Amino acid sequence: MKVTYNAERGVAAMKNTRFSNLFSLMLAGLFLVVSAGPGFAVDDREALQGMTAAKVVFDVKKDDPQKLLRALTAIRNASENLTRQGVRPDIVVTFRGASVVCLADMKEVPEVNEYKEEIMDKISWNIIELKKAGVQMEICSLALSLVGMEDTELLPGIKKVGNSLVSLIAYQNKGYAMVAI
Repeated sequence: MKVTYNAERGVAAMKNTRFSNLFSLMLAGLFLVVSAGPGFAVDDREALQGMTAAKVVFDVKKDDPQKLLRALTAIRNASENLTRQGVRPDIVVTFRGASVVCLADMKEVPEVNEYKEEIMDKISWNIIELKKAGVQMEICSLALSLVGMEDTELLPGIKKVGNSLVSLIAYQNKGYAMVAI
């Protein structure tokens, strides 16, 4: 078998090889960026500059379990992000209005294996995780009484207060930033 060299084909083959190598490098770089995900996450360094602690009270009044779940997930995420960025969170969550109905129906902690399957279990899981992170949670007794649930037992970690509006006023006067969610 005789092998001959064709200069035009050689140049084309080199171009294809270069393109192939460049394309492979680009794909590898893209894979690294995508797989690193949170490693390249944006931060709040500018806003948090000079802060060592953050005092915040979240005013939660969601009227539907799915919305309540999203609110609790956002609060848990904020707490984790503050901690990750070196700011100690001091968080209070007040539940009032229609959100008390969802929470008043939850008396038992779900089985660990059944966590996160149903919306109510996901809400319970978020409450448990927030409590583990040191978040204080309060529920409005006035709102409970308005819906006929004043004697309802609650999940451990949720404390009944007389009127959550009074709590919100007090926390703001103590320097807590209020976030309505």
